[in-house]
Amino acid sequence: MPQVRMGEMTVEEVREYLKKNHTIILPYGVVEQHGYHLPLDTDIRNATVIGEKLAKKLGCLVAPTLNYCFSGGTLPGTINVKPNTFSAMVGEIIESLALQGFRNIIILPGHGGGEALGSLKESLRLQKWFSPVMKETLILLLRIYRYSPTWQEVARQNHDCHAGLVETSFILDWFPKEVRKERPVDQARLAKRISDNPDTFLRHTSLTKDPQEIPTSEQDPRIHVGVMGHPEKASAQLGRKITNEIIKNAAKELTEVLHQAETSRRSGKRFEKTVTGEVKVIAL
Repeated sequence: MPQVRMGEMTVEEVREYLKKNHTIILPYGVVEQHGYHLPLDTDIRNATVIGEKLAKKLGCLVAPTLNYCFSGGTLPGTINVKPNTFSAMVGEIIESLALQGFRNIIILPGHGGGEALGSLKESLRLQKWFSPVMKETLILLLRIYRYSPTWQEVARQNHDCHAGLVETSFILDWFPKEVRKERPVDQARLAKRISDNPDTFLRHTSLTKDPQEIPTSEQDPRIHVGVMGHPEKASAQLGRKITNEIIKNAAKELTEVLHQAETSRRSGKRFEKTVTGEVKVIAL
């Protein structure tokens, strides 16, 4: 199997790679609370394992995983990097890769925090707008759950989101010794509330009733475990099934997208989304 981990390659090996392939996967995760049964680096493992498996399937490189992001949680061990700081870091990494000759950059989040994803998408849009080297760079921001029908069904049926059934199943499959036997959750009503609606893990307060005031947000102080889902239902078999679905379906879609991007570059044609939502082809 050819080497896929760029961090273990030499300058010469990367130079040779770029003569025939211009695609790289950039995984990122976060150090954050994952209950009492999973390690704090669970999201980093999610990104790294899926990233390497997908790279092998696509025959491309995977960059070293970026370990820090924004969690929003504040239980012991969680390390928060503000979304704008995180977005700037990812943007500079991507620009560095583009300057070297990478033209297709696949960002693979192991962490699904909405604040970080929203900030990153807008930051990258602006960067492509104003950075000449980025204009011809294909940047894809994957949401890996999209590629697994099983994951989507589990999430729908079990209100599973964080450190629950799916993530525990992943780690049981990949790193079984890292999963603690006891899998407690927070007090029953609280655990159900934050699983049904993950956004309710935050408490927002203000000094006035004026809607123009910026509120103060904090993690609900009653949360001590931080699980949003049902880790007691997890199994290595489920983790393996979801992983296989992700790799198979993502590789199929990405192969087609990468081909389409290269065809567009050669032809000079682009896809434009109009104000009405219609997608049309234009020539540059």
